[in-house]
Amino acid sequence: MPRTISDYRLYPAIQSQPSELARLLEADEPVEDAARVVRAAARVFTIGVGTSSNAAAIGASMLRDAGVDARAWSSHDFVAYPPAIGEADAALVYTHSGGKQFSLRALELLGDRGVPTVLFTSSESLIDPSELKAPVTVIRTTTREPSAMFTFSHTAAMLLSARIADAVQSGSVGDLGAVSAAVEDALGLEAETAALAQAWQGKRTIIGLGAGPHEPTAHELAIKVPEAARVESRGYALEQFLHGPQVQLDSNDAFMIFTGEGPALERAEQAAAFLLDFGCAVAWVAPVPGPEGVTWLQVANVGESLAPLVEVVPAQLLAGQLAALKDVDGDSFRMDDDAFANAWKAHIKL
Repeated sequence: MPRTISDYRLYPAIQSQPSELARLLEADEPVEDAARVVRAAARVFTIGVGTSSNAAAIGASMLRDAGVDARAWSSHDFVAYPPAIGEADAALVYTHSGGKQFSLRALELLGDRGVPTVLFTSSESLIDPSELKAPVTVIRTTTREPSAMFTFSHTAAMLLSARIADAVQSGSVGDLGAVSAAVEDALGLEAETAALAQAWQGKRTIIGLGAGPHEPTAHELAIKVPEAARVESRGYALEQFLHGPQVQLDSNDAFMIFTGEGPALERAEQAAAFLLDFGCAVAWVAPVPGPEGVTWLQVANVGESLAPLVEVVPAQLLAGQLAALKDVDGDSFRMDDDAFANAWKAHIKL
């Protein structure tokens, strides 16, 4: 019997996001304590790996909207090639499971330097905050994810980041109260993304594009689609794509462009027109219509700062639906494939 997206643990996780976000909007987390850490800092480093690296990039973007000098780092690079860390700096570290080695090493480095740190981690994290060296404010996001394709923990980390940014400068990221309903509305695109999955299951590559606050969603698409469906996918900053990678186009490529009413909209429209003219399929994830010929996945307009929480939902749905069409286990991180699992376990420590 053919699989459907509802056969996976990732599906109820995706569906739970509106209620989780509504809960977290009122959750008694030490948001004001975190905001004090950020306000007192000359610079803020936001740090994560994988999906958490995208949360870190969005967290930095939100803090910049609140007037903070915030810069995103991958956990590995922060440890292997660290910046000059000063006494006036602070850090936000994103690690849902609390088990990723380079995020733990980043926490250790920050502790050695005495850097005030805000830690975003699950309520079932492997990290014991009492064992950390630096002053750490712990923000609990959600329970552990039931699927290897992380979904609700990502939107949770983004919303809590937005709460901190809003506490630093009220109103700087927009109306947080509108997010849960907007995500609920995006879940209504299930039929549209299922149709895309049907049309795109034979595509050579599925590519995400986004600029500014939308760029991390393009990279998140490039994690979710391979993670669940084992389909080749890439994510690019919009302008970076137009300065080299575009020459490898094939008319059998498909694109998801994430954008909104902001400075990059015109450039996104130009990119979409170019791709359509070349013969590529283009899905346009935005609150505003795109050029003629795109498949418009209309999402609610919550402003560009909060847009990543909403526009990621069609990407999550597409990944799960492609997994069902490929008849692979979208929850397992390919650990049901013995050759992959054995090689991974022999050589890679996350």
